Amino acid sequence: MIQKILAIDDEPDMLRLLERIVTAKSDYKIIITNNPLELPELLEKEEFDLILTDLKMPGMDGLEVLNYVKENDRFEEVVMLTAFGTIDTAKEAMNKGAADFITKPFKKEQLLFTIERVMRWQRKHKRLRAFEDVLKMEPLDKALQQFESCWFRGLVRRVGEDHPLLAEKSGRSVDWVEDRLKQIGEQENS
Repeated sequence: MIQKILAIDDEPDMLRLLERIVTAKSDYKIIITNNPLELPELLEKEEFDLILTDLKMPGMDGLEVLNYVKENDRFEEVVMLTAFGTIDTAKEAMNKGAADFITKPFKKEQLLFTIERVMRWQRKHKRLRAFEDVLKMEPLDKALQQFESCWFRGLVRRVGEDHPLLAEKSGRSVDWVEDRLKQIGEQENS
């Protein structure tokens, strides 16, 4: 599943720069907006992994974006970008739960490093959430079926889609492996 970034900045040039950096140097999908007031509508439509937001914006500033995400118990992590960075502002953002605070102008490598760190954490967090959901399932047969599906996806991530190798590693038949891969493909396309 492709991880997604929402970038919010009232400066169109900064948004184009962020979009260029992310699309050129990663496989992440990025959605951009120069209107922070669109945040509730955008979050209602889809879940993002990361929100990159400017600190100083009209209508809703970066701290208000962060507050909205935290108050609504959202999954997204928030990284602040600002040309007005002070130690006090950075401390306030981090104390409120920001994943990081980057001052403008920033180096492309610094931004990419921060994005990759947050996305790696989000991947681990999603797997943990999926496992916790399995532990809450009833009856046991349903939980076992879901666990098997999660386990098989992990095996595919580790060894690839080599059907004979997946059959060997899973202790199942090649037909079973092909059926599982087909199910995974259908789930990801729906």
